[in-house]
Amino acid sequence: MVAEMSGYQELLLPYFKPISEELNDWTKQSYNSNMKYPEQLIHKASNGKLVRSKSEVLIDMALYTNRIPFRYECELQMGDSIIYPDFTIRHPKTGEVYYWEHFGMMDDIFYIKNACAKMQLYATNGITPGIDLIMTFETHKKPLSLDKINGIIKDANHEENVLKMG
Repeated sequence: MVAEMSGYQELLLPYFKPISEELNDWTKQSYNSNMKYPEQLIHKASNGKLVRSKSEVLIDMALYTNRIPFRYECELQMGDSIIYPDFTIRHPKTGEVYYWEHFGMMDDIFYIKNACAKMQLYATNGITPGIDLIMTFETHKKPLSLDKINGIIKDANHEENVLKMG
Protein backbone atom coordinates (compact mmCIF):
# COMPACT_ATOMS: atom_id res chain seq x y z
CA MET A 1 0.00 0.00 0.00
CA VAL A 2 1.45 3.35 -1.04
CA ALA A 3 1.02 6.14 1.48
CA GLU A 4 -0.48 9.30 0.09
CA MET A 5 1.59 12.46 0.36
CA SER A 6 0.28 15.35 2.37
CA GLY A 7 -0.02 18.66 0.53
CA TYR A 8 3.06 19.97 2.31
CA GLN A 9 5.15 16.91 1.40
CA GLU A 10 4.15 17.17 -2.25
CA LEU A 11 4.91 20.89 -2.30
CA LEU A 12 8.32 20.53 -0.63
CA LEU A 13 9.47 17.27 -2.24
CA PRO A 14 11.47 18.92 -5.08
CA TYR A 15 13.49 20.84 -2.50
CA PHE A 16 14.55 17.79 -0.47
CA LYS A 17 15.23 15.25 -3.21
CA PRO A 18 18.84 14.76 -4.37
CA ILE A 19 19.42 15.98 -7.91
CA SER A 20 20.62 12.57 -9.14
CA GLU A 21 18.30 9.57 -9.37
CA GLU A 22 21.28 7.30 -8.62
CA LEU A 23 21.90 9.16 -5.35
CA ASN A 24 18.20 9.17 -4.56
CA ASP A 25 18.14 5.39 -5.08
CA TRP A 26 21.30 5.02 -2.96
CA THR A 27 19.60 6.72 0.01
CA LYS A 28 16.64 4.32 -0.28
CA GLN A 29 18.60 1.06 -0.69
CA SER A 30 18.94 -1.22 2.29
CA TYR A 31 22.38 -1.52 3.88
CA ASN A 32 24.06 -3.23 6.80
CA SER A 33 23.76 -0.95 9.80
CA ASN A 34 25.03 -1.08 13.35
CA MET A 35 23.04 -3.67 15.31
CA LYS A 36 24.89 -3.09 18.61
CA TYR A 37 23.07 -1.43 21.48
CA PRO A 38 19.66 -0.96 19.82
CA GLU A 39 18.32 0.33 23.15
CA GLN A 40 20.38 3.49 22.55
CA LEU A 41 18.44 4.36 19.39
CA ILE A 42 15.93 6.66 21.08
CA HIS A 43 15.92 9.95 19.17
CA LYS A 44 13.75 10.31 16.06
CA ALA A 45 15.49 11.83 13.03
CA SER A 46 14.07 13.65 9.98
CA ASN A 47 13.32 10.49 8.00
CA GLY A 48 11.71 8.75 10.97
CA LYS A 49 14.79 6.62 11.71
CA LEU A 50 16.09 6.44 15.25
CA VAL A 51 19.56 7.74 16.14
CA ARG A 52 21.59 7.65 19.35
CA SER A 53 21.81 11.31 20.36
CA LYS A 54 20.18 14.69 20.04
CA SER A 55 23.32 15.94 18.30
CA GLU A 56 22.95 13.23 15.67
CA VAL A 57 19.36 14.41 15.16
CA LEU A 58 20.75 17.89 14.45
CA ILE A 59 23.34 16.56 11.99
CA ASP A 60 20.67 14.42 10.30
CA MET A 61 18.36 17.42 10.00
CA ALA A 62 21.10 19.64 8.55
CA LEU A 63 22.11 17.03 5.98
CA TYR A 64 18.49 16.45 5.02
CA THR A 65 17.55 20.11 4.69
CA ASN A 66 20.70 20.80 2.64
CA ARG A 67 19.80 17.93 0.28
CA ILE A 68 22.94 15.95 1.06
CA PRO A 69 22.38 12.21 0.49
CA PHE A 70 23.41 10.18 3.54
CA ARG A 71 23.06 6.93 5.45
CA TYR A 72 23.13 6.55 9.22
CA GLU A 73 25.58 4.03 10.70
CA CYS A 74 26.26 2.26 7.40
CA GLU A 75 28.76 -0.60 7.60
CA LEU A 76 32.28 0.25 6.45
CA GLN A 77 34.95 -2.45 6.03
CA MET A 78 38.47 -1.19 6.71
CA GLY A 79 41.04 -3.95 6.51
CA ASP A 80 40.08 -6.54 9.11
CA SER A 81 37.80 -4.10 10.93
CA ILE A 82 34.16 -3.24 10.42
CA ILE A 83 32.96 0.09 11.76
CA TYR A 84 29.77 2.09 11.44
CA PRO A 85 30.45 5.78 10.76
CA ASP A 86 27.71 7.97 12.17
CA PHE A 87 26.96 9.30 8.70
CA THR A 88 28.11 8.15 5.28
CA ILE A 89 27.59 11.05 2.91
CA ARG A 90 27.53 11.23 -0.88
CA HIS A 91 28.43 14.47 -2.60
CA PRO A 92 25.14 15.60 -4.19
CA LYS A 93 26.79 16.49 -7.50
CA THR A 94 29.81 14.18 -7.86
CA GLY A 95 28.71 11.19 -5.78
CA GLU A 96 32.03 11.13 -3.88
CA VAL A 97 31.84 9.50 -0.44
CA TYR A 98 32.53 11.33 2.81
CA TYR A 99 32.10 10.29 6.44
CA TRP A 100 30.89 12.29 9.44
CA GLU A 101 31.75 11.14 12.93
CA HIS A 102 30.32 12.89 15.94
CA PHE A 103 32.24 12.32 19.15
CA GLY A 104 29.74 13.32 21.78
CA MET A 105 31.29 12.39 25.11
CA MET A 106 34.71 14.00 24.98
CA ASP A 107 34.73 14.51 28.74
CA ASP A 108 34.83 10.74 29.35
CA ILE A 109 38.39 9.32 29.37
CA PHE A 110 37.37 5.86 28.10
CA TYR A 111 35.31 7.39 25.30
CA ILE A 112 38.27 9.58 24.31
CA LYS A 113 40.52 6.50 24.04
CA ASN A 114 38.01 4.79 21.74
CA ALA A 115 37.52 7.98 19.71
CA CYS A 116 41.28 8.31 19.17
CA ALA A 117 41.53 4.65 18.12
CA LYS A 118 38.70 5.20 15.63
CA MET A 119 40.41 8.30 14.20
CA GLN A 120 43.64 6.32 13.84
CA LEU A 121 41.77 3.50 12.07
CA TYR A 122 40.33 5.99 9.58
CA ALA A 123 43.71 7.62 8.94
CA THR A 124 45.58 4.34 8.47
CA ASN A 125 42.95 3.31 5.90
CA GLY A 126 43.30 6.44 3.78
CA ILE A 127 40.30 8.35 5.15
CA THR A 128 41.73 11.69 6.16
CA PRO A 129 40.21 14.02 8.77
CA GLY A 130 39.35 17.36 7.20
CA ILE A 131 39.39 15.90 3.68
CA ASP A 132 36.99 12.98 3.51
CA LEU A 133 36.22 12.70 7.23
CA ILE A 134 34.22 15.38 9.01
CA MET A 135 34.48 15.24 12.79
CA THR A 136 32.49 17.08 15.43
CA PHE A 137 33.01 16.97 19.18
CA GLU A 138 31.17 17.94 22.33
CA THR A 139 31.25 17.74 26.11
CA HIS A 140 28.52 18.24 28.68
CA LYS A 141 29.62 21.85 29.14
CA LYS A 142 30.10 22.52 25.42
CA PRO A 143 27.35 20.78 23.42
CA LEU A 144 27.29 20.72 19.64
CA SER A 145 25.04 23.42 18.18
CA LEU A 146 23.03 23.61 14.99
CA ASP A 147 24.97 26.77 14.15
CA LYS A 148 28.24 24.79 14.31
CA ILE A 149 26.81 22.03 12.08
CA ASN A 150 25.47 24.52 9.55
CA GLY A 151 28.82 26.32 9.64
CA ILE A 152 30.62 23.09 8.73
CA ILE A 153 28.26 22.53 5.81
CA LYS A 154 28.57 26.18 4.74
CA ASP A 155 32.39 26.03 4.95
CA ALA A 156 32.37 22.86 2.84
CA ASN A 157 30.25 24.77 0.32
CA HIS A 158 33.05 27.30 -0.15
CA GLU A 159 35.77 24.72 -0.65
CA GLU A 160 36.61 22.49 -3.58
CA ASN A 161 34.76 19.53 -2.01
CA VAL A 162 31.32 21.13 -1.96
CA LEU A 163 28.70 19.13 -0.05
CA LYS A 164 25.77 21.53 -0.17
CA MET A 165 23.46 21.66 -3.18
CA GLY A 166 23.72 24.78 -5.33
